[in-house]
Amino acid sequence: MIINRDFRECIDIDWEDALIVSDPPYNQNYHYNEYSDTLQQETYENLLIAAFRGRKAVIIHYPEESINLLPRLLGKCQEVVSWVYPSNTRKQHRLVTWWNCKPDFTKLGQAYKNPQDKRIAARIEQGKMARLYDWWEINQVKNVSKGNNPHPCPIPYELAYRLIAITSMQNDTIIDPFAGSGTIIKAAYDLKRKAIGYEIDKSYAEYANETLGVMKC
Repeated sequence: MIINRDFRECIDIDWEDALIVSDPPYNQNYHYNEYSDTLQQETYENLLIAAFRGRKAVIIHYPEESINLLPRLLGKCQEVVSWVYPSNTRKQHRLVTWWNCKPDFTKLGQAYKNPQDKRIAARIEQGKMARLYDWWEINQVKNVSKGNNPHPCPIPYELAYRLIAITSMQNDTIIDPFAGSGTIIKAAYDLKRKAIGYEIDKSYAEYANETLGVMKC
């Protein structure tokens, strides 16, 4: 379920053993309904610290912030994947980073990159797949495919599904402190994880809960 509150108001909930998976606000002047994406730098850093520091976390962010900002706030990064989305935008990739936990790339397969190779063709014939690499090409959610989703920039479901599948087990608890329209929580439910999200925008939270089959925030 998505709770229509600032996660910092609910910090008494036990996050100790949970996995935090989130696409946080980037402080890049995105146009949200009820959140200013142009915070003072110190305020923004404190927001990220409150959400992630000292916790098992998977964070989606732009490359510069993932390299320059997050290690300064959170310590040592354990793993990095490039999420690439060919588009007409200036930025065409983001980094996914793991903190205080590691993914298991063998949990999911993907198509081989060189299917014409005889050895690879034989593996494909046997029903085998390649393990996940650290380079994921997954298209962004386009405006034409958003439907009635009110969020300006939802992440792709496939991305959320992969992150949860390779970093957690069934019945683990997933928390998204910046849940948006609920893509990460939806993927967690589909993978039979316990999950809770926090979202300060009422319209995003209501849409997410309707999608999840939960009618009240």
